[in-house]
Amino acid sequence: MTLNGPVGVYFLLAYLVGSIPTGTIAARLQGKGSLFAPGERSPLKAGEVFEILGIPVGLLVTFLDFLKGLIVVWPLHDWLINTHDQDHWWVVSVGAFLVVFGHCNSAWLGFKGGRGLSTTFGVMMYLLPVPAVLAFLLWGCLAFWGLSTRPGALSAAGAMPLLSLPYVWWFRADKFELLMLVALLSLLTLWEYRAALLGYLGLPKKPSLPPSDSATASEQRPDHPDTSS
Repeated sequence: MTLNGPVGVYFLLAYLVGSIPTGTIAARLQGKGSLFAPGERSPLKAGEVFEILGIPVGLLVTFLDFLKGLIVVWPLHDWLINTHDQDHWWVVSVGAFLVVFGHCNSAWLGFKGGRGLSTTFGVMMYLLPVPAVLAFLLWGCLAFWGLSTRPGALSAAGAMPLLSLPYVWWFRADKFELLMLVALLSLLTLWEYRAALLGYLGLPKKPSLPPSDSATASEQRPDHPDTSS
């Protein structure tokens, strides 16, 4: 199978479906402000997004992002490719990656977007449902315990490959090739949450810039005025 014909169309549609900015559309329909802080490519914290959209709309947006991942691996894949041959596992894997990548790098938002966890859950729920449910429960428990979604999101993303490996090894050996996809989606999600991850590790989020030569020279001048309060 080549990239010509339905496979190429499938890849393009996978990215475009992932790119649909559900949260931004909901915010604009409500006449609310942007879900992105100025100069940032990732949206505000989940709590702030829910404050802007409201809990019902925020839950609806989360569910729609979940559906984006599910729709791309099924039924869109089955409609365009119409095969489940094991030799073609890479097609659904690339489509699954593209829908999550599109969610994080939306063509409609200047290649910025969400962090990909909800869409990843949608992909996983069809391809590897048991690890997906376990990762979702881990996310829910840690998010509730930490009073924030970020500890749960980071833990769920990191746990997905660890949960998938024994499940595939013991119960679904026919899906062994999908482990590479799970690992890739896990790394992509962790990358999108990298600022929070660095914070939890106690590492600086951004390297501090050295003072400029002009600032240093001004501080060394004896007649430099004291502006401290």
